[in-house]
Amino acid sequence: MIGTLFDKVLDPGSHIKKVWSIAMPEGLKEVLWKEMNGALVLGHRYYGTKKKKSDMGRTCPCGQEMSLRHILVGCAKYNLEPLLTVLQDALLTASPKSAFKTLHPDEWGSSPWYPIIALQALEEAALPIFKGWKKMLKALKMSRPKREWLIGTYYWMLWKWRMKEIHEDDFKFVPTFCITSLREALLQPCPGLEEATEVYKADQAPAAKVRLTDGAYSTSPPSVPLKKMVL
Repeated sequence: MIGTLFDKVLDPGSHIKKVWSIAMPEGLKEVLWKEMNGALVLGHRYYGTKKKKSDMGRTCPCGQEMSLRHILVGCAKYNLEPLLTVLQDALLTASPKSAFKTLHPDEWGSSPWYPIIALQALEEAALPIFKGWKKMLKALKMSRPKREWLIGTYYWMLWKWRMKEIHEDDFKFVPTFCITSLREALLQPCPGLEEATEVYKADQAPAAKVRLTDGAYSTSPPSVPLKKMVL
């Protein structure tokens, strides 16, 4: 169980198949699929490669065991705030203005990638508690593929930089040095994704965070049982 970020219990197993239909880099889809099935080679599962026997695949320089969550959240040795700011700036141009936490990955904290596989379920479960909620849900639907692509690209870049550092002796991942590269990556169009021709502006939600209720999604569970996560 992790936090109560969205005031909603999310069973990753019920959303696992959506990974393949979400608008994000194919490489990240494979990484998330392996992570959800307990097959990602990091931490205690990492033993290096024939070319390099790096301990960084097992343990982060900060001393914590290496994991996908650790890579995406960052730590004392890897402050991701500068890169998160770049992502959030890009999302501002593709998202309706709202206090919905699904629009603010900089606030996802310890549950970095679970929301991206269930953005639709989380957003459709929103209570119609403010004026213009139907228009807001329409705006969220229209912007969702673009937001998935931006967030997915951000995660994919983080993954590639950390893997490059693990496997290449002459590369060191310094977040502040990667700002320009991330900006350029976020400007790349998503293959097959048509840009929305109309920008939907919805009435802003109150300053208080919007409370989300339980929603259900019916898909098959993965081969490896996954614990329910409270988001």
